[in-house]
Amino acid sequence: MTAFRDNGAPLATDRPRPTVIVITDLIVLAKHLRLFGAAEQRGLTPLFVFGPETAAEELARHRGDPEHPLSGLPDEDVRHVTDTSVETLLNGVTSWLRDRSVRAVLNVGEVFVESAGALAQTLGLPGPGTHAASVCRNKVLQRLAAPGLAPRWTLLAPGADAPAGDWNVYPAVLKPASRMSSSGVRAVHGPDAVPPLLPDYGPGELLLLEERITGREFSVETLVRDGAALWTGITAKDTNESGTSFFTETGHTSPAPDLTPAQEESLLGANAEFLRVVRFGSGMCHAEFRLTAEGRVVLMEAAARPPGDAITRLWRLATGMDVDAALLDLALGDEPYTAPPRRRARQVYLEHPRGLLADVTAPDMPVHWVSDRGRWPDLPPLPRDAPSRGHAVLVSRHRGDLLGDLSDSGGRSVSVVLDGPLHEDLGDVAASASAGTTIHTAEPSLATAGETVR
Repeated sequence: MTAFRDNGAPLATDRPRPTVIVITDLIVLAKHLRLFGAAEQRGLTPLFVFGPETAAEELARHRGDPEHPLSGLPDEDVRHVTDTSVETLLNGVTSWLRDRSVRAVLNVGEVFVESAGALAQTLGLPGPGTHAASVCRNKVLQRLAAPGLAPRWTLLAPGADAPAGDWNVYPAVLKPASRMSSSGVRAVHGPDAVPPLLPDYGPGELLLLEERITGREFSVETLVRDGAALWTGITAKDTNESGTSFFTETGHTSPAPDLTPAQEESLLGANAEFLRVVRFGSGMCHAEFRLTAEGRVVLMEAAARPPGDAITRLWRLATGMDVDAALLDLALGDEPYTAPPRRRARQVYLEHPRGLLADVTAPDMPVHWVSDRGRWPDLPPLPRDAPSRGHAVLVSRHRGDLLGDLSDSGGRSVSVVLDGPLHEDLGDVAASASAGTTIHTAEPSLATAGETVR
């Protein structure tokens, strides 16, 4: 007997196996390639939506690379869209929603958080929820949603060349409300420092001016299912803020060392409060906090998606967990496998000389040009008591890129990943791995000397 849809159209009886829609960009997918195996193990076909941060020629190049997992996908299982709006996303996935059995929507990048959240909730599938997704995409909404965790802050009125006259909280930080990767975040030491910075922002861009919070910085990663935190981990962060006006992250350590039980409880409590007030549904939350010397926990920003840089890799090394498999399980509504830390892992970004990136060498570790290859190395976890060691050198830029200031995350070029037993200090192995890695540069030509340093 032929089955029919409500509109009278025949319903195919030879439907392909269930699918998961993965919404991302190449630079992000490169470190989540275990999703391919996780989907296969669960009997799912992954369908991919790539956004505007993915260059068409780069997508074509990786799809033509027989060593890249994307090369095995048929054309009908890949979409490349021009913006991140709900309308554009719907246009991209309409045929899948009509012809395929969609079991999950999984977003693993920042720019699609809102539209992917709306799609999942509308389909009745697990996700962070539209409210949590919206709040996590806007720092002003985060301040309004969790005032008890916020620094003192004010908004710069559109077109204003200075903060309102009653604002006298300095030193302060100027930051755009909706950017990511520390883009546009600047330290300001007094009211006269604000106007010269304003031309660097877009017309009408919403700007926050808030008190500068001093103290150690951490992120709290949480696997959440139906509002319940199933697993949490605290990562310590390093930045280049000392001696500069920037706040670029230069290192991560998972789990964070040198936390007292009371400090850990304070961070986890603040994170739980944020998840509660934004009504976070299911998925992974990445929230960043400062812990002051007085014990105050202050929310810097939060994201309704997996963390950036190598943090998911660090937690795999530290716990043995397959974070990609956990993300997929949460998107399916299932409970993922979780585990406590058994080792400590670290990523350290290196200072680079100015010039054109020519090569990176490291005699004791493999060097991976992750941007060129479109994939990160798979770093299997080691036994609990294995000696500390450097695992890999990651190059996130292309040969020929012009290297300059670390004004935001996009300016970084090379990092090392290492791990060791929980009880050991990773300082020596980090110093050794960093010292053994050489970044080679060439002098810019006259043709490139006037270009913007990326």
